[in-house]
Amino acid sequence: MGSYLIVWAIPGVIILSIVSLGSNKHIVFIDKQLAKCLSKYYDEKGYMKPRYQMPYSISSRFTNYCIAYPFIKNRAKTNSFKFKCFMWMNSLGYWSFWGTGIFIILAKMLRLIP
Repeated sequence: MGSYLIVWAIPGVIILSIVSLGSNKHIVFIDKQLAKCLSKYYDEKGYMKPRYQMPYSISSRFTNYCIAYPFIKNRAKTNSFKFKCFMWMNSLGYWSFWGTGIFIILAKMLRLIP
């Protein structure tokens, strides 16, 4: 898990920056694929509500989608291989980030590493 974390870290930061700071079209597509309730993020005209347009809100939402993707992948309305690969790559990256941290803490608690 640690090795995937190292490989994924730089592309993961770049992807998160593009999604949260770039054009809203990326998060709009991901929302349409994975959101449980689109009316929470979009008004009746289809525009994103102002408080959900902020970069920190977008990056938080994307991170939540990535962490939850193994459990919500059936919500996706597209059969795009690129989208599935993109989400699995990022999901594994976020899970390896948390998993590596947990394993390091466990190893230190069990005194397996100094």
